Amino acid sequence: MAEATAPPSPSSSSDPLPDTIFSPVHLVKRGWCTVANDKKRAPAPHKLYYELHGDDKPSSHRLVFIMGLNNSSFAWHHQVSHFAALPGYAVLVFDNRGVGWSDTPLGTYSTSEMAKDVEELLDYVGWTEDKSLNVVGVSMGGMLAQELALLIPTRIRTLLLTSTQSGSRFTLPPWKAASMFLRLSSGTVRTPAAQIELVTNTLFPEAWLDEVVHEEGEFKGKTRRDQVEADFLRRYHIGRRQTPRGQLGQMVAVMKHRVSTERLARLAASVPHIAIIHGTDDNLIHVDRAHELHKDLPGSRLKIVENAGHALPSQIKNDYNAWIQEHVEREG
Repeated sequence: MAEATAPPSPSSSSDPLPDTIFSPVHLVKRGWCTVANDKKRAPAPHKLYYELHGDDKPSSHRLVFIMGLNNSSFAWHHQVSHFAALPGYAVLVFDNRGVGWSDTPLGTYSTSEMAKDVEELLDYVGWTEDKSLNVVGVSMGGMLAQELALLIPTRIRTLLLTSTQSGSRFTLPPWKAASMFLRLSSGTVRTPAAQIELVTNTLFPEAWLDEVVHEEGEFKGKTRRDQVEADFLRRYHIGRRQTPRGQLGQMVAVMKHRVSTERLARLAASVPHIAIIHGTDDNLIHVDRAHELHKDLPGSRLKIVENAGHALPSQIKNDYNAWIQEHVEREG
């Protein structure tokens, strides 16, 4: 959810660490990594905020989570809390350029340049061994994951693509998605509550939002909508508002994203394990895009989730975590 103003970007590695949603119990380190030092890449360097949790050693299953459009790494909290607590797992999350506690550099963004940010972050934390990375990307994050796999194919063992597309075929965005982004970027939806309601209605199926929560906890007996909106509001108040420049930069990157069928075939030939997951009721990226990805990535596995929307890491968090673990622990 964007607003017109935001606190200044972090300026040095000695700055006080910002508020975070993640538990410190399994924290290894967090802070900022300076990327784009090469002037061929950008007129000036910028910083990415990151957190590393879990059992960080070369023999661990190393998970790299890449978030989607206009959303910070905080949206991975269901995955971080689960995997960081598992023996032999290490988890890296970060804010993409233009959102959260990362900088918002000037200029236009592209998924290929944003993927280079991720490559440099991986170099910084020392995750450089061959076939050591399990990359999970959702929506725009899945687009970055495709570009990252083409940048560093020898490092990636597992590529898990969620609610995303290649852009290899021209398609118009669904009306509900276009309407949400237009209303948010225009400033016509002003209050946090109204923004959260709009986003919730777009990311999740209405029937699921109306379900009653049966699990033990503070939301037992309330609706899924109550649970989701409370989670959004919590993250909203802990994090930092995205600026219009960051919102536009990321949007342009998504609109320009193109990975040709030839490049996808090259990607499939270099990454041992590729899996795709998508919901039938995705209002942002139609489920047909998943079938196209599966076709263009020979050897990939496809899972279609009935009655599921765009935000699978939240809507089906337990099944989603199990899906990740299944593919990460595959032999071969």
